[in-house]
Amino acid sequence: MRRLTRRSATALFALSLAVAVPTGQAAQAATDTATALPAATEVAICTNLWSGVFDPPSSEPLAPCQWDMALIGANTQTWSHADGSGVRVGVIDSGVDLTHPDIQPNLDLASSCSFIRPDDPAIVAGLSAPSEAASGDCSNKAAIDDKSGHGTHVASEIAAPVNGIGIAGVAPRATIVALKACTSSTYCFGYAVAAALRKAGDLRLDVVNLSLFADPYLYYCGNDAGQRAMAKEITDAARYATSRGVLIVASAGNEEADLQHPVSDSISPDGPDDTPIERAVGNQCRVLPAELPGALTVMATGPVGYPGYTRNIADYSSVGGDVAAPGGDFFSATNTPQDGILGALPPDSEIWALYDSVGSTIPRYRGLTTTDQGATYGFLQGTSMAAPHATGVAALVIDRHPEWSPGAVKAAVQRTATPMACPADWQPLGPDDTRLKCYGGSDGRTSFFGHGLVNAREAALL
Repeated sequence: MRRLTRRSATALFALSLAVAVPTGQAAQAATDTATALPAATEVAICTNLWSGVFDPPSSEPLAPCQWDMALIGANTQTWSHADGSGVRVGVIDSGVDLTHPDIQPNLDLASSCSFIRPDDPAIVAGLSAPSEAASGDCSNKAAIDDKSGHGTHVASEIAAPVNGIGIAGVAPRATIVALKACTSSTYCFGYAVAAALRKAGDLRLDVVNLSLFADPYLYYCGNDAGQRAMAKEITDAARYATSRGVLIVASAGNEEADLQHPVSDSISPDGPDDTPIERAVGNQCRVLPAELPGALTVMATGPVGYPGYTRNIADYSSVGGDVAAPGGDFFSATNTPQDGILGALPPDSEIWALYDSVGSTIPRYRGLTTTDQGATYGFLQGTSMAAPHATGVAALVIDRHPEWSPGAVKAAVQRTATPMACPADWQPLGPDDTRLKCYGGSDGRTSFFGHGLVNAREAALL
């Protein structure tokens, strides 16, 4: 796994391993036979951690672990007003697990498609399988299957159904359309992102989630002809989708950067055969899709409201976007991996293989993965996990007001968000943290949290 932001869910986790695990232990753990915790054991851990702070948001077996849904009011009471019924959500990501019981019931397989080409650099380099390529041939359903795990997790956060298994998503009756633009090695090249956005427009989807940045650049700068051309291709596709009624929701990124005041880019170009070049960037450079015109850009928080957790902005989250949402913040509130976001994972995916082995062999990571009635789940963190919460809230708004334009839905998500103040006495968390200060607040909006924390309950009452 490499790219679904500079630090994907897997890369963020590997970063924590590098700090917390003696040299060589993480690699050994990944090769050991592992067994995820049964649901009852996981629930006991979560109940001990969250009881009295976050009530279980639903009757689903793993609901006591979903502090994120409790935090934003995505619960049974909210769903009596809006639950995403009739709303079609595109997940532009690494595909989905076609058989997972918290994905399959709400998946529109007929409309789902892979846009990976056989000449994708990750496939040519041998980092991803040719079977992922379909070049937009939507009859090839096998290519949609998620070998990464990232897309499945994202889709379940948005719309896992209330079915007595595992978890529930923010909008549990919304329909998911999987638009695969990312390979199992988790490169998401711009050509595939643009093609997926155009398909979303062709299908007139209501909202799309992009928990990624478009390779091979983090920042696309206007003074480079190649970057300018790719940025135009992606932007034109996004404008087409928006013109067809699609709201674009994008993650802000995990680079500890301020999108309004970019400083440097040390990871581009980042294709399999590329050598990154350290470069200064300014406002002539944009992160895509986070800074697409009209996009709802989402920052990440940890378990806001947990006693003693006052930073609120996740340690990795870039800032300068529109709203904040739970993205997880490992070991920041309860000092456990349960500070992450629980979601569905395919049992044959790369994320599952790493997380399950580590969670089962290193005590600090106990409970990182779990199973319920044969279905598999894991805790991840990232702005990749924050964006789908905002996408789910947008689906609730659309459920209530299907006639509203993408701009009106975006404004409603912002308007119903719970304002959040800047962290007191903020200081950057390390040498790579370019979030030098949190500013704003006079109008209820700050650089760290935008209009505030998305609020499913308020959105469902519009």
